[in-house]
Amino acid sequence: MDAGWSWAALVVAVGWLAGAPVRGALVGALALIAATGAYYVTDAFASGAETEMVRWGVAAVPLGLVLGAVGSAFRRPGLVGLLAALTVPVGAAVQMVVLPPRPHATLTTTIVLAEVVVWTAAVFSVGWAVYRFWAARRAVVAG
Repeated sequence: MDAGWSWAALVVAVGWLAGAPVRGALVGALALIAATGAYYVTDAFASGAETEMVRWGVAAVPLGLVLGAVGSAFRRPGLVGLLAALTVPVGAAVQMVVLPPRPHATLTTTIVLAEVVVWTAAVFSVGWAVYRFWAARRAVVAG
């Protein structure tokens, strides 16, 4: 869970499962707070170092509210649903460009494989979202 987009994907997925926008936002914030707490408690046991759990726990509230609401909009038809569906794959692609794993790690087969998996998933997700958008528009026009 070193990539910000993977945390965002968790919250968007929880918001999608929650359904309604307000419920998605609230459940998204709670999920991000819980995941942050679990991460830092585990990290503290593993490294013994002080954590930034409070700072990220506080940041989890607004980020979780927004991303949970985005996830709940995933099912909506039209442009809103398309933008919600593009949030995680576009975020993953942006992070791979702005903060690639290579400068932070020794180049290994695992790093290259991770990059390939993230880029492939992002491209397929964007393609699926755009296809779903246009298929729904065609159904409205034909119907």
